[in-house]
Amino acid sequence: MGKKFTKEELAAEKHHIQIIGLKGTRVIATAVLVPEEKSLKMQRVVVDNECRSLEIGSNMMVYCEHYALNNGFNLIYCHARDSAVNFYLKNDYLAKGDAFDEDGIPHLKMKKQL
Repeated sequence: MGKKFTKEELAAEKHHIQIIGLKGTRVIATAVLVPEEKSLKMQRVVVDNECRSLEIGSNMMVYCEHYALNNGFNLIYCHARDSAVNFYLKNDYLAKGDAFDEDGIPHLKMKKQL
């Protein structure tokens, strides 16, 4: 997207949980979990285009949810791009509120109570 992180944003990353999916030594999926009291904000969820039909994204959601529960969190939420809303609905996330613009792209807040 051509954006750069500020020093403050990079410093905050120290407290984020980085999740990756590997195929051999190749990274094929990522997610970032940002702790916020008893909830986690999930962001930067990406699955390699060649692997999108293999349920890797859904398996990553399950992994993130288990991580959350095992670490005392009871809610995961995200700002889903318009194109990803059906993916989150398929994985039992609920829409909350109206669509909004984030970085020039329509998003919808989605959440899942664990």
